[in-house]
Amino acid sequence: MGLLAGMFAVAGAVGASIPLIIHLLNRERARQLVFSTVRFIQMSHQTNVQRHKLKRLLLLLMRMLMLLLLGFAFARPFFAEDPATAPELGGVRNAVIILDTSYSMQYADTFAEAKKEAIKRLDSLDSADAVALILSADKARQVLPIDSEHNHIRSAIENATLTNYITDYLDAIQTADEILKAVSVGQKQIYLVADLQKSGWESFLETDRLSPDVNIEFVDVAAEQQNNRAVTAINVPPVVLLDQKDAELVARIHNYSNERVENLPVSLFIDNDKVETMQLDIEPNDSLDAAFRIKIDLQTESAHTGRVEIESDALEIDNVRYFTVQSMKSIKVHCVNGERKRNDIDDETFFLTRALVDVGDDGVPVDYTESTTIPSAAAIQSYDVLILANLSKMSSTEAERLKTYVNAGGGLILTMGDQVDSSVYQQHLGGTENSLLPCTLMQAVGDPIGKEEFQVIANVEYRHPIFTPFSNPNHGDFAKGRFFRYYQSTPTSDASVIAVFDDGNPAVVEKIYGNGRVLCYTSTIDREWNDLPIHGVFLPFLHETIKYLALKQAGKVPDYRIGDGMNYSGTQENAGKEVAVFNPDRKETRMSLNEQGNLFYEDTSNPGIYSVHQSGEEQHYFVINVDTVESDLTPRNPEELTSMLIGTTETDRTPTELTPEVVKKYKEDVERNQSLSTFILLAVFALAITEMFLANRV
Repeated sequence: MGLLAGMFAVAGAVGASIPLIIHLLNRERARQLVFSTVRFIQMSHQTNVQRHKLKRLLLLLMRMLMLLLLGFAFARPFFAEDPATAPELGGVRNAVIILDTSYSMQYADTFAEAKKEAIKRLDSLDSADAVALILSADKARQVLPIDSEHNHIRSAIENATLTNYITDYLDAIQTADEILKAVSVGQKQIYLVADLQKSGWESFLETDRLSPDVNIEFVDVAAEQQNNRAVTAINVPPVVLLDQKDAELVARIHNYSNERVENLPVSLFIDNDKVETMQLDIEPNDSLDAAFRIKIDLQTESAHTGRVEIESDALEIDNVRYFTVQSMKSIKVHCVNGERKRNDIDDETFFLTRALVDVGDDGVPVDYTESTTIPSAAAIQSYDVLILANLSKMSSTEAERLKTYVNAGGGLILTMGDQVDSSVYQQHLGGTENSLLPCTLMQAVGDPIGKEEFQVIANVEYRHPIFTPFSNPNHGDFAKGRFFRYYQSTPTSDASVIAVFDDGNPAVVEKIYGNGRVLCYTSTIDREWNDLPIHGVFLPFLHETIKYLALKQAGKVPDYRIGDGMNYSGTQENAGKEVAVFNPDRKETRMSLNEQGNLFYEDTSNPGIYSVHQSGEEQHYFVINVDTVESDLTPRNPEELTSMLIGTTETDRTPTELTPEVVKKYKEDVERNQSLSTFILLAVFALAITEMFLANRV
């Protein structure tokens, strides 16, 4: 037994002696009187005196007891173990419940089971224990701070909803650890209610262990047999030409289970119309590609939306993947010829025109036009790709026209030659923050006449869409082309080199500019400075380049993940105008374009197709897909996780330090929970009523 304020107990003991002292001082002394016959008087008097003495003695004891109990009540007594021997200090427990709300918890009834387990852990705590709740996905979200109002926590658990985000336990556990660090006394406990998915622990390091006085319990709610299939990737061409042979779309399907899947239906939808369905047999924990021919029976050039779906299973959100594709009758290419000659073979665009026009049905349908000057502002917007071939001069007005064209989504190819004046290019297209030029042109090097020395393209970026078709063996060797002369250049900070000569100088440099792209080819497009046009790789390289640049909205990522912000880039002419953004549920959000004609949209919590509508403009589509890293439901072992977070031995844990403040807080918590003082005061009150009643009868 302990007392929070022992001096009150002493004061009560002293106070209890006061009635005794008063009683002793006021005690009546017996006087002897002589009567003749006193036998009957003695008998009556002795009986009354004895009864009177008993009542007075009882009143004395009650008054002493009241004062003693009153002091004892103010001393705030409690019963508890010695703090030094109580591992949890005997006070309140401090718990943080982490409830996993990532999309893997959508599997069957996993989340309903998780809620039950979370409430069960809540019910195991005493009413005075403090609890906090964290709903966790890839970003921890603390719903309620640590408190003893359990009803609020219960309501939050019951009303919790699932998200479409992936799992990341690190942020949630670190948040819980920080909450418990602020608690000075008591047991510190974390309850993680989750499917313990393996992918959620990838970011943990040795330094991410819990504080020494924090314990964790893993409540595994994962189903025993988890069979999941998912559409993990889609490879779709950015542009489908209506007059071309059917383009191919490849969807990758993964079987995340230990059982073989047979005859799994995989369907392709374009603009909500089912195009084709095929069936796959996939081995356990393996993937297989489904290849579709994109058959767009449309006669207009526009952007189309699509999806690939598989048969429903216990986790449906990853059974569909979305995409967009641009349909075009042909690619409109315009070339500005900087060195037109009467002799066809010496003309700057001789090989270019034959590669784009005279290819029969095997190449990309191209609507090719040519001029010797940059087209007007009205005409230039009708072209998908613009080529400046060895152009010598341009005005500042023409340069601004080119910038406007590319910013609006056009594709621009710059090829060098003996007519190019690098200072003109640097003056009008480079050297500023608004630079259109992807590289700084320095000087032309090499001898195209003697042809004794040459460079070859030694390295290309095969992950780039232009060069991906050449990544397989025997699909074209760029090293066969010999380059006798080229412009030395340095790429700008926002550009990337996608092909390099063997001396390390850039051969092809790319830059994203607004919604469009610019490619700088540092040699000529004809045979004057190199012999690449006579090699078989030249034609497919040129066609892949044209297709790549023909994609509108080049500055956009083809598809985003759940939670990513979407950037929409317009033109400055539309600055301040209002646009409408529709999510997959067709919920509309009105927004205004900023000073550059752009906007940033963040509410991407659901997968699907998002569209931006602006008056007088074609609607623009965004694709939001789930991150299928979450589709692998393989869990981690709780014992392994315990070892990872708190260590393998008890020596890794340190108890709460028994400082005077800790001991004081412990005693106050115990006394407040037991409330003995309240009961003692009630006893004092009852004694006072009884004493009053007896005193009036004496």
